[in-house]
Amino acid sequence: MNPSRANRPTAGRLDTAGLFLEWAEAPWDTDLFGFPVLQIDRLEVRGPAANEDMAAFERARDDSGCGFVSCRLDHGRLRESMLLEGRGFRFIEMLYQPELDLQAVAGPDETGLAVVPADDENLPAVLDIAGSAFRNERFHMDARLESGLGDQRYRNWVVGSLSHPTQRLHVICDARRPVGFFVTEHLPDGTCYWHLNAIAPAAQGKGYGRRAWLTMLHRAREEGARRVRTSIVARNHRVLNLYARLGFRFSQPLMTFHWVRGS
Repeated sequence: MNPSRANRPTAGRLDTAGLFLEWAEAPWDTDLFGFPVLQIDRLEVRGPAANEDMAAFERARDDSGCGFVSCRLDHGRLRESMLLEGRGFRFIEMLYQPELDLQAVAGPDETGLAVVPADDENLPAVLDIAGSAFRNERFHMDARLESGLGDQRYRNWVVGSLSHPTQRLHVICDARRPVGFFVTEHLPDGTCYWHLNAIAPAAQGKGYGRRAWLTMLHRAREEGARRVRTSIVARNHRVLNLYARLGFRFSQPLMTFHWVRGS
């Protein structure tokens, strides 16, 4: 089933005595998968009827032709996680959101790396990095999904950032050679949010990670940000340790769940 976009429930809400649930379509993933993809944005178990009440969402999901649903929950929402797992969702990852106050970033940037905008010359290298550097993220770890979709998803993200109203693509270069990239966004509260970043696989293990991260911390401070925040999955322990060494603090983690049709 592949209904037209006009017939899809792009958003919905259940508000009952047993359950509160809000969901919306993820259009970037719909375009990637070729069928409607939904994400649950809010979920609260209120009472014993929650399991039965969940059926209304499932009817809307199935009527739309949706084949994939994702949901993120605070790590303490065990009633909600058990509800999801009882309705066919599977736990995929634990996600941390490191944050650093930029007052801790002192002195000049002495990493020797340059930050340049994307152009026709360096964009192919950046797309190669985006399509090969991510191996710990949920679209690669969920064996029910084709791993190539994850590679294309991150390439699409890079391309989309070029025309995004607030996100910016930064290319990290050693001399003129691209070794990594960052997609960032300055939020109204003074936060520079790092949406997506990576070091080229061929450049990993050579100290570029720490240098690139420090370069972008200095860049955020120079652009007037007060803090940097990002997201990282717990299984990416090498980069998790990098954030810890740079002084980032870690708030309570999130849990990610997937529902995949036919699994």
